Amino acid sequence: MKKRKVLWVYVLLIFLCCSLLGFKFPIVDSAAEVTSSSTTTSQEEVEYTSISSTTFGKMRESSTNYSEETFSTLDKDNEKILESDKQDVDKLKASVKNEPIGEKFFVSIIDENYILLKTPDGDVLNDNKENYQKTFSAQEVISESGKKYYLLATPLKEIGYLNPDSTEKVTGEEGKYFPSLEDTYASITSSEGKLFTPDFRENGTTNTLKNQTFKIDGFYNHYDGKRYYLLKNGSDHPVGIVESTAVEKAQTQAGIKHSVNDYYSVIEDDQKVWKNLEFEELGNSKTLMERTFNVKEWYYHFNGTKYFALYDNSGMFKGIVEEKTVQKANGPGGIWLAANQYVTITKNNWTIWKDFNFKNGSSTKNMYQRTYRVTGWYWHVNGTKYLSVYDNKGVWQGYLNDGGANVVSSLGGKWNSTNQYVTITKNNWMIWKDFNFKNGSSTKNMYQKTYRVTGWYRHYNGTKYLSVYDSKGKWQGYLNEGGAQAVNNPGGKWNATNQYVTITKSNWTIWKDFNFKNGNSTKNMYQKTYRVTGWYRHYNGTKYLSVYDNKGKWQGYLNEGGAQAVNNPGGKWNATNQYVTVTKKNWTIWKDFNFKNGVSTKNLQSKTYRVTGWYRHFNGTKYLSLYNNKGKWQGYLNEGGAAKVSGAQGTGFSMNKSVLVIKSGYSIWNNFKWQEKTRTNSLINKTYQVKWYYKHMNGSTYYSLYDSNGKWFGYVNSGAVRERRGVAHYLGTTRQRVVNELSAHKHDRFYLGTPFRLAGFSNPEMFVVPNGVASPYGPGMNCTGFVACVSRRGGGNLNRISGITSRVGGYVNAYNWRDALTRNTEYYSFGSIDELLRSGRAQKGDLIYLEAVFTDPFHDCHIGIFWGNRSNENRFWHQVIDGNKISHIYSGTPYSKVYLFPQD
Repeated sequence: MKKRKVLWVYVLLIFLCCSLLGFKFPIVDSAAEVTSSSTTTSQEEVEYTSISSTTFGKMRESSTNYSEETFSTLDKDNEKILESDKQDVDKLKASVKNEPIGEKFFVSIIDENYILLKTPDGDVLNDNKENYQKTFSAQEVISESGKKYYLLATPLKEIGYLNPDSTEKVTGEEGKYFPSLEDTYASITSSEGKLFTPDFRENGTTNTLKNQTFKIDGFYNHYDGKRYYLLKNGSDHPVGIVESTAVEKAQTQAGIKHSVNDYYSVIEDDQKVWKNLEFEELGNSKTLMERTFNVKEWYYHFNGTKYFALYDNSGMFKGIVEEKTVQKANGPGGIWLAANQYVTITKNNWTIWKDFNFKNGSSTKNMYQRTYRVTGWYWHVNGTKYLSVYDNKGVWQGYLNDGGANVVSSLGGKWNSTNQYVTITKNNWMIWKDFNFKNGSSTKNMYQKTYRVTGWYRHYNGTKYLSVYDSKGKWQGYLNEGGAQAVNNPGGKWNATNQYVTITKSNWTIWKDFNFKNGNSTKNMYQKTYRVTGWYRHYNGTKYLSVYDNKGKWQGYLNEGGAQAVNNPGGKWNATNQYVTVTKKNWTIWKDFNFKNGVSTKNLQSKTYRVTGWYRHFNGTKYLSLYNNKGKWQGYLNEGGAAKVSGAQGTGFSMNKSVLVIKSGYSIWNNFKWQEKTRTNSLINKTYQVKWYYKHMNGSTYYSLYDSNGKWFGYVNSGAVRERRGVAHYLGTTRQRVVNELSAHKHDRFYLGTPFRLAGFSNPEMFVVPNGVASPYGPGMNCTGFVACVSRRGGGNLNRISGITSRVGGYVNAYNWRDALTRNTEYYSFGSIDELLRSGRAQKGDLIYLEAVFTDPFHDCHIGIFWGNRSNENRFWHQVIDGNKISHIYSGTPYSKVYLFPQD
């Protein structure tokens, strides 16, 4: 009995499971409906059904597997089923009304407001609308209310029941195609993603499309849960369908940014350079040709082209270019650019590098002016072009900055222009027509002849070759320099010498070469002395001197007729007849131009000499030949040590002294042509101001005299006058002794406060008694007595005052001081005390005399000592009616003039 019950249950379950698996049963009306629906399927649906047959097969297999697992489970639990109640079987039969009927098919949800139910007519299943546009397998279900639903399932599970109006049946597992509503782009990021044709046939992988950017035309949400994009290219042609995980969406047609840190060199010169991928033009690649740049990012544009963003060595953006414009390099050195050329090294202290780390290199010093082969070069990202240099033995030298070499057209090397002559010294060498060394001729007929060389090459083989021309300008060929001796002119042999010449022509030409096209005038060389180190006898018959200045700088070739040979570097003698006054005290006057025998100008300074001639020495200096008034030659003096003067009187030297005429019989001259103006006989004891003096060549000194009004008076021999010096000198003392005397008593009553004494002048000693001196006359002084007392106590001889005047009072009468000092000492007169103070002449200890106004009925003069610490300080030490005092400068009576008598 139990076995029958188990069998019955098995049959019932198999029946139900077959319905779930889509088996048709003639007794089910829905099967006919499905069949009817199948017959109306469009040709397109048939095609898609055909395409998806494999997929459907897999789905059915998985469904079959699922049933077998269920059966296995039931087998294991059959004993539980045998024990179940028959009522359970009845309930199972009743549920058949809600089970799916008919075959499975595929639908895509197209209603974004769809409502998913947990059971037919049951509760809403909230899936957050995440299944919108997705594809599911479906089976019809009729609810107990008779309403049709689709039971939706993924390959793994059922998800719920949905109103068929929210779906659209599709013919394959790929689901419904949803076009993109706006332009969207994506770049292929996977090389292993599957690629499908637009009808979902597998078509290889995305390997060949990796990094390319395409437009997303639309998408499928496949039954397998994956999204697939239909991609189109720039021509709007389908590229294929790929899984969404194989791409990365891009913001623009440029595609995604590919960050790198690579180096690329520009290899095309006719391509555009863009500012951005909106294709705002920046320029063209011609200016960037062959240069290397750092590429920090690149893009595979929708238009099918790769674009690279270029940056220079400093990180500055230089533009965006197409892929074909550049070539990737292995490093910052750039790409190798093969070449087969020759260069001559032009820098003698640059570095040639062993690598682009720039740490291992050597100097070009030993490579300078030599020719090397360049097999290729790199344009480094630092902006420099580096040549790969090999010597003539094939030994690699390194990488050289191309600024250190000149590219040459052949292995002959760089052309080095020159203008020289050679004499052929080998009679059986070859002179070549080219540097292939196949076409040449013997030097036999050229032997010992002179030719012109216009330039030379330092050949790749290490030899220097001269380019040789004959006198008619016909090219002879390239000659190894060892086959000739260089000479400097077309005349032939250089003739060494060591002599001096003075240029005697002021407008001839001194030439830089013997082409006679490059030369200068001798104008600035005229009468100067130069050294000649050699000469040429030119083929034109003229002798040309090779001239150098005193610094060893070559001046050029001079026709010997433009110069006079001299015996020494002193140069040519130039006769003259003039006078000079020696102005330098310690210069040397030379006896010859070896500058070994000379004497100091110390004893010649300020004296006037006659110059009978001069030399423009090789050292550039003009030397005067000096003679004294007796015709004795003194030597050669650098002209900077003397002042040229108009006559034998010499140069005038500034002086500001007063002199007194003391001798008669001397002439006062109007000029130094000895035109007499007057004689000193009538000028005895008159005072004049000397503003200039001259030391005449005749040995005498002459003063240029001015009267008290500043009017020039004439020239007089210094022997006729006596210089008027200061008061201290005249009295036989010094300013300092006078000042010391007063300074010792400026704070005591030795002088200060001494009473004024007014009486007759019969005894001058009565008026020179200060408080600090004991005397039978008692203390008392007048203004002059105070000055006399201080002067005598300071070491002065008062007889120099009293002994030269007949006035009464002697040295205590101020008028006597005025007369003695104006005759014998330096003095200045002023119209007022203010004028005196502004003059800046007064110094402490000087005497100030205020002249009386003689028209005043009570006229009197006044004298005292200036006591200011500065020339403009109004301080006066004097004796007045109310006693001895220090005050401002004043007189008790009106004054007409102020005299200042300096102490020195």
